[in-house]
Amino acid sequence: MKKFLVLGIGNPLLCDDRAGIEVVEEIVREGLPVDTEILYTVGFEVIDKVLGYESVIVVDASKLGHSPGTIVQASLDDIFNTHALVNSHAITLGTTLKTGYMLFPDEMPSSLRIILIEADIIDHFSDQCTPKVKSSVNKVVKIIKEHFAVC
Repeated sequence: MKKFLVLGIGNPLLCDDRAGIEVVEEIVREGLPVDTEILYTVGFEVIDKVLGYESVIVVDASKLGHSPGTIVQASLDDIFNTHALVNSHAITLGTTLKTGYMLFPDEMPSSLRIILIEADIIDHFSDQCTPKVKSSVNKVVKIIKEHFAVC
């Protein structure tokens, strides 16, 4: 198995929806010794990216009703059991990961964390996050660096 992956999800053209992408770009710039991937979807491509890793951190923007820039860390239990993160009528990150664990239990990560950054503006074209979300991007990078320093 491969060791560590940081997977950023988002749309690079939409203001705060790009938060997960910006986290991964900063991880790469800082040279953290982990694999990195960027996806523009929460579809089944997520499963392909995380298969075969021991430990994965997924970073994405969210609209859960918190103040913009709020960082929410979710576990597998959270995404499998929280209505806002799992939806039977559409493909969500929770639905995708649950499917992966059902179909490939021995190949999915034994450790998977989801870090969500509450977005402010996700429906305007921009190549930059709003200031509150950008500040949270930097905080998430620090969280990830601390996490992998103890692994």
